[in-house]
Amino acid sequence: MQTYGIRISDSKDNVLNVKISDILKLIKKGNDLSWCILFLDGIPNPKNANTINSYKNKINKSKEGLKLKWDDLNFIGDQLFQIYETIILGCKNKDFLHRYDNDQLMYQSCDIVIELVDCAFWQIFSKNQHLIDRIKKRFKEVELLEPNFEK
Repeated sequence: MQTYGIRISDSKDNVLNVKISDILKLIKKGNDLSWCILFLDGIPNPKNANTINSYKNKINKSKEGLKLKWDDLNFIGDQLFQIYETIILGCKNKDFLHRYDNDQLMYQSCDIVIELVDCAFWQIFSKNQHLIDRIKKRFKEVELLEPNFEK
């Protein structure tokens, strides 16, 4: 099955203004996938700082990332004031939820990969063309990425 990619760089005053919740809202049937956060760096909302910092520590120190359900992923996303970098995987097959030595293999193996790169842009790779189309319609500054991922 082909993988499609898109980069989102919508910004205001040179600051990326797309939140993880904006992206997650576009994913239909998120409960049908298993989820894993491989890396997370960001600032939690003050009222939930201890809980989110605990998650961050578990994620970043874990051998295989933090596996979680769709509702938990949305909860974490809602509790972050700002994200600097993250890698999130969504897969129908739980065996694909792990760290990869090769990004291209990760993009091709997982049903959805969501990455925030250095607060500069989001990259989403998915086997679901409709998701990529929804993202393209929702955001202004987007760039389609070639299936060979060489951009």
